[in-house]
Amino acid sequence: MEMNKEKYEELMLRFAKEMHDVGVTDGMKKIVEAQANRTPNSVSCSADEVTRKFYYQHDGYVIEAVQKVSLVVKKSKS
Repeated sequence: MEMNKEKYEELMLRFAKEMHDVGVTDGMKKIVEAQANRTPNSVSCSADEVTRKFYYQHDGYVIEAVQKVSLVVKKSKS
């Protein structure tokens, strides 16, 4: 039986380009990798990060836009 840590490393290599296109940062990858190393047989590991934020305030109104990226690695039932 293959351990989750090994499967995680395989998936990270396979989807590296797609994750870059979405906006997953190196810090997020390291957080998830540390979680996988700390508990290698866990069901899931995740990290969230705000990659862009816009905030504008004028005359009693506030406009705020946030781009948030979530990285979740979990074992599926398939």
